[in-house]
Amino acid sequence: MGTYLDIERLASLVRKKRGSRGLRETAADIGNVSPSTLSRVESGKMPDMETFLALCNWLQVPPAELFRTTEEDQLDTPEAIAIQLRADKNLDPAIANALASLVKAAYRDLSQNDGELKQDP
Repeated sequence: MGTYLDIERLASLVRKKRGSRGLRETAADIGNVSPSTLSRVESGKMPDMETFLALCNWLQVPPAELFRTTEEDQLDTPEAIAIQLRADKNLDPAIANALASLVKAAYRDLSQNDGELKQDP
């Protein structure tokens, strides 16, 4: 059993609470978080522990609510790859998201083709 931070949920909660407010204004409201860090989190990058806790406080969400176990979610391969890509600090967030989308699309296409092959006698 493994445990992981549901970064996509965190990113979604941050984007939703920020709404149409600017990154600078929101980062100042959170405190100890730069606008660029906030942008990276919204793009699915893994925050450091201090940033994560600051975001949880700002969101008024207990940190434990953002953790998942692989047993409860049973991550499929494309989702696991997407999480790894988005957590890679060497990748630009836009590139990581694009690669994650490509991987998911390739797996969807593969599963559709498998279904078609299985239906043919």
